[in-house]
Amino acid sequence: MQSIIQTDLDRCFLCGLPANGDPLDWHHCFGGANRQKSERYGLKVLLHPSRCHIFGMRAVHQDIRSRQYIQQAAQRAAMDEYGWTIEDFIRMFGKNYL
Repeated sequence: MQSIIQTDLDRCFLCGLPANGDPLDWHHCFGGANRQKSERYGLKVLLHPSRCHIFGMRAVHQDIRSRQYIQQAAQRAAMDEYGWTIEDFIRMFGKNYL
C-alpha cells in the first residue's frame, strides 16, 4: 500500500526538498514488530536516504525528535483514515505517540 500520510511522492517528507537525483527511501513509521502493520496500513513516508533517513543529524534513525514527528503524523493519519480512537491505535500498535 502507498502512504496515507504523504501525497507528494517526489519530495522528502521530513525536509520537504525534492529528490533531485537522490532517490527517496521508504521509511516505515513504526518498526520492529509493527513494520508489517505500517506497510499494511500505509504508515510510511519517503525520505532522503543519506540526510533524512539514516545518516544525517536530523535523520529519523538518529534523532528522536524527527522520529517522534513522523510517528505522531502517522498516528494522526491512521486515526483520520481508519476512524480509530487513541485506544484503537494503542490496541493495534501498542503505544500512543500523541
